[in-house]
Amino acid sequence: MKNSLALFLIVLVASAIGIRLWTFTSVNRILPLNGLYVDEQTYTMNPVIPGSNGFSRPPGMFVMAMITNAANHPLNSRVCISILSLLPAIALFLTFRKQRSSWVYICCTGLALSPFVIISGIQFLPAVPAAAFLSFSMLLAKRRKFLLAGFLAGAAVLFRAELALIPAVLFFFSFRSRLREWSIFTAGTVMSVLPVIILNISAGAGPVIAVNGAENLWLGTDWELLSTPPGTEFEELMAIGEQGRGGSSDFLNRAYHAIVSSPLKWFGMGIQKILAFFTLPGPGRNLETDWLLKKTLLILMLPFSLMAMSLGSARCFDKERIFWHDLAVSIILAGVISAFVFFPSARFRLTVIPAFWFLSASAVPERKLFRSAGFAAIVIILISLFVTYPGMVRSGLTSTLAAEHMIDSGNPAGALEELDYASKRGFYGADLHNLRGISYSLLDYSSEGLMEFERAIEIAPESPTLWKNYAVSLWTNGKYNESVQAARRAVNMNPLLIEELEPILVHAENI
Repeated sequence: MKNSLALFLIVLVASAIGIRLWTFTSVNRILPLNGLYVDEQTYTMNPVIPGSNGFSRPPGMFVMAMITNAANHPLNSRVCISILSLLPAIALFLTFRKQRSSWVYICCTGLALSPFVIISGIQFLPAVPAAAFLSFSMLLAKRRKFLLAGFLAGAAVLFRAELALIPAVLFFFSFRSRLREWSIFTAGTVMSVLPVIILNISAGAGPVIAVNGAENLWLGTDWELLSTPPGTEFEELMAIGEQGRGGSSDFLNRAYHAIVSSPLKWFGMGIQKILAFFTLPGPGRNLETDWLLKKTLLILMLPFSLMAMSLGSARCFDKERIFWHDLAVSIILAGVISAFVFFPSARFRLTVIPAFWFLSASAVPERKLFRSAGFAAIVIILISLFVTYPGMVRSGLTSTLAAEHMIDSGNPAGALEELDYASKRGFYGADLHNLRGISYSLLDYSSEGLMEFERAIEIAPESPTLWKNYAVSLWTNGKYNESVQAARRAVNMNPLLIEELEPILVHAENI
């Protein structure tokens, strides 16, 4: 029996690695994996906010960025994340291997080959490390190692701060009969996150894990904010410059006013976001998850996710009341609550996907369970087919991101081809014209570039980045007075641009 278990684990890991290699190759042809994109870039920047010195993003990712040298070797960092994406399935196997059931093997295979786990395993983002820590937290909780389980859950919080909801939700299940276990678990969680909180308090950032939580709270109050892709249009909505430099308190105020001005609208939006949380493939947010799943054929493995979510949802209502089971349910509920308060995304949901699988693997397959799971599956399918979500990523975003990478890599001609493809797929807006303007300018088609920047400004007239690019383009085209005016407008919107535009502004002073 031991030999068969070892053989199963070897075959499972080998298959999972093979599919991950296929995914790496497939995605690399679409979106070069030797570059960093959108949120990935922020993890290689200054980890603290100037002025407050509080962590601006999840601190766990800054540590991982330093360890893997993500800024200089992003491909190596993606390999590390992909390896981590195998750990939840291994934790599931170690948790239930004594059951020696083919059902456990099926669940381990489903988790190892989950399309969301695989596609997230090529992204340098915090969802996979958080999922790995939570998986081993559930393993230790089942073995009644509550302090260590809590400590690992706290480590997951350092990657995805909304997971701090887990102890609060778990208390609801524990206050009557398992308060001691909950206290030990929570103490472990506090041991993990308290040093970061102390650092942030002493730095003036407040009792938080990362101050971008206030920004995410505000984003979750408006469909336009959620549906606008990263770039110049989003920059305009964020009001970078005089209005946007208030930091965490500024975003909290924005969120507060948005909620109290129309609480029913906010509540209705939250319900819609919860429904979006259960859709398959699910909302993207900065990445076209559903399109990438189709291009890599991982969409064929989507039934694994449907099985996990339907069986896990059915098991949430079981009368079985043991600590690790309640922990798994609390992880799922923490994900649902964070979708309501913040916003849903397929990659955010990954952190709770292992909890669905743990609940599924612990079940004894019987007719009653499958009947309940079948009903849950029908509900999830109906939600996926008929629930619309305005925060879906704009079609063509992947090609636009690829174009940005090509511009940075010195291939503006290739960038123009990607932008044409993005436009054919339906991408539109200021970012498309801005990137075209940059590409044309790099190819010495300065007049064409100027026209593109003018089109971009018509769409997003309050974007300081666009006015900066427009000023440079005007200067290149010999329109010096107009260039100076554009440069001054850019600096008025965002004083941080003064260094980049100094040559133009200095020339104006010398005239």
